[in-house]
Amino acid sequence: MQIAAAIEQSSELRKPSCGYLICGMERTGSTLLVQMLTATQVAGNPIEYFNPDMQHRPRVRKILGDSNMIDGLPKILSAGTTPNGVFGAKIHWNHLRFMAMSLLNTWDEGKRTGLVDLLRSQLPKLLTRAEAVELLNSRIPDTSLHKMSFEFLRSYVPDLRILWLQRRNEVARAISHYRALKTGIWYRHIGNSNSNEPMPAIEFDLGEIHTRIILAAFQDLHWERFFHEVGISPHRLFYEEMVEDLPGSLRGVLDFLEIDGAGASSPTIISEKQSDETSLEWEERYRTAAQAAGVL
Repeated sequence: MQIAAAIEQSSELRKPSCGYLICGMERTGSTLLVQMLTATQVAGNPIEYFNPDMQHRPRVRKILGDSNMIDGLPKILSAGTTPNGVFGAKIHWNHLRFMAMSLLNTWDEGKRTGLVDLLRSQLPKLLTRAEAVELLNSRIPDTSLHKMSFEFLRSYVPDLRILWLQRRNEVARAISHYRALKTGIWYRHIGNSNSNEPMPAIEFDLGEIHTRIILAAFQDLHWERFFHEVGISPHRLFYEEMVEDLPGSLRGVLDFLEIDGAGASSPTIISEKQSDETSLEWEERYRTAAQAAGVL
């Protein structure tokens, strides 16, 4: 591939000696974990380098310049690597598919697989978990694309490890995801002038929340299968335990990655928790309605 020659010619760029991927999905605490790891200054600079939606945004464009994600991989590896040689990146299930299709030159921006749209088309009938997973499995192309992407990255990042983020309360995660999508507010910085303002009011939507619960179950199932296929034992982190013990969770991650945290900078958390009374009210409302519909 072209990238091999590009990496060999890029001696001025920082090359990783090891690395990790933060795998998971929205609203599992990935932003919080990224903040903590970045603040140590010894655990890479993990952002969503391989997200198709990020490719034209200023932060990634500043890294890539005129290059695309594949040809510009040396620049991404350099940007994501701290001086001690540790590379980090945050990656979602669909990012792996995007990377593989970019490698094969088959990515079509106008023909994305819309899993949310697929499930939404089945509403107002609410699908059970089994029905929905069966439907999604029937529409997902060969998942060997995901393995291809991982093996590609692993060939350039030695000792590539996995941090797998999950959330035990799937209803709370889905509600948080839905509200972020509808309001456009994904996180708020502590101390900002608007940090104490209430979230914008939006309407409760049983179908949209249920759809995101199903998508999370589907992705968790396929993450687990994927880790088995590539022979990886991930370090599992659950949102609930992480927020209860941030220092302990960070130590656990650094130990798993075999990073000496003795000289690490102390993490400063700059984003605040966004759940509120509406979140709790909606959770109870969803559970009642979903149980009545026979899909909980």
